[in-house]
Amino acid sequence: MPSDSSSPTPIVVLDSFRDTIAAHLAKNQLDAAGIPCFLSNENRPYGPALGAVRLFVRAPDVAAAQEVLHAQQAPMHAMPPEEPDEKPAAALRCPRCHHTDVVCRHLPQPSDNLFVKLRLWLLAPEKPQCHCFTCGLEFEKD
Repeated sequence: MPSDSSSPTPIVVLDSFRDTIAAHLAKNQLDAAGIPCFLSNENRPYGPALGAVRLFVRAPDVAAAQEVLHAQQAPMHAMPPEEPDEKPAAALRCPRCHHTDVVCRHLPQPSDNLFVKLRLWLLAPEKPQCHCFTCGLEFEKD
């Protein structure tokens, strides 16, 4: 069989993914770079049990596609801890057991919208405002 110059370009698997979302993100990056590609096995009824989602590209585009996908993976660096400008306020403590496992009901603030203020006014009891989850004490916030 003679080979002519119009023979089809071979298609190869560039990568495989456990989840469909990661596969679509990679495909979108290649589409944005102008590299033709497609996914297979993306509508798996039983998830990864039936195999991974595969991303295909043309053989001549493999190097460019790998460069596009790997350029997006920036190395992660630990950020130095920020120095707080002011010391954090002391955590609210239970007056009985002195634990900090305390929650207080939201009181209306000037920045709240009308519906939040109305809901808090209609549904919130006057007293007590705070509850300790350790000892169960209900108390008012000072």
